[in-house]
Amino acid sequence: MRCSLNILDIIMNILSIDYGIIASLSLRGRKMNLGLNDIINIVIGVVFIGLSIPLFFRWKKLNGKVIIADQQWSTMRILFLVVGVLSVLSMFTQGASMSMFDIFRLTGTIIAVSVYMVVRDGVGEDGLVTGGKMIPWSEVRAYDYEKRKNVIAVFFTVESQNEKKPDDYRSKELDFSLQDEEQLKRFLETNLGRKYTRMKKNSK
Repeated sequence: MRCSLNILDIIMNILSIDYGIIASLSLRGRKMNLGLNDIINIVIGVVFIGLSIPLFFRWKKLNGKVIIADQQWSTMRILFLVVGVLSVLSMFTQGASMSMFDIFRLTGTIIAVSVYMVVRDGVGEDGLVTGGKMIPWSEVRAYDYEKRKNVIAVFFTVESQNEKKPDDYRSKELDFSLQDEEQLKRFLETNLGRKYTRMKKNSK
């Protein structure tokens, strides 16, 4: 959920801008003989391209800093992959009937899905990477982990970023592959050994 919430925030910010664009496009569309389908394609293309831009810069900034990456197939990643696959399939089903607005939408969608798939959460020498952001180890107050059926879940308590609410700590959870369990435990012990704290967790 930690990364998905961050991505959804970006999408909602883009959509809040695009609601105004829809009205403008509707008026101009009448003059340009654009249909509703064309306008929807333009808006979807703008949303996904707008989403891919901040994701790309986050990936560029953090590329190579994640030493142990989280589990690849989270719910949000699977959803994005499905969107990408459906977009590619639609290219074959529509074929020659595709308009330039269809191509614009598909291009924006494929770019956003591709960038999102390469942005990974995890841990590195400098800190915790989640939602495309680096949280230094100095800002992590405590951590705990729990072995589950298919993953090892690691919980982090992170210091507040709100100066007015210094005690408003945040909780982060990353799920790692069981294959990385021993390496992950040694890594956390090295970087956060004294901050290990048993936490109350809700089993999934």
